[in-house]
Amino acid sequence: MSTAETVYAPPGVLSANEIPTGVLNYLSGEDLLSKTQALRLSTVDADGWPKAALLSAGDVLALPNGRLRLAIFASSGTAMNLERDGRLTLSLALDGGMCSLRLRARRCRQGMPEFSLAFFEAEIERVRMHRAPYADVTSGISFGLHEPSAVLNRWRRQIAALRAVS
Repeated sequence: MSTAETVYAPPGVLSANEIPTGVLNYLSGEDLLSKTQALRLSTVDADGWPKAALLSAGDVLALPNGRLRLAIFASSGTAMNLERDGRLTLSLALDGGMCSLRLRARRCRQGMPEFSLAFFEAEIERVRMHRAPYADVTSGISFGLHEPSAVLNRWRRQIAALRAVS
């Protein structure tokens, strides 16, 4: 059988509760300007419809305890969905496929009111890797910053604040 044939390949479960090394490295809070892949965050709204949001490596921090902290606009539908329900998936291109993390989040007491940001801490429930035998995912949604130095300054402040949450 050729790898060009259309064959369903079910996603592989990488871990029940561990962040893959590639995700840890991407969400380390370091070298932010080189990390231009957007992260797709999916929640479900009050009517049961999926809602997508895009975050950057400057909005999410992987913690040593295996959790993620997220900076979300406090008045956004995403923040409302996370407060109400807490469930989300975070997806990004990784190692030739799409890595999808199923998470459960809770709002942190701290945030960054000066940027209208709410902070959430999320615990991993499952990590899956989606790969096709006939192709590699070479990139996810990528972006180019209009004002890199201004954005980097904000991202650094956000990452420092996400690290400091108690």
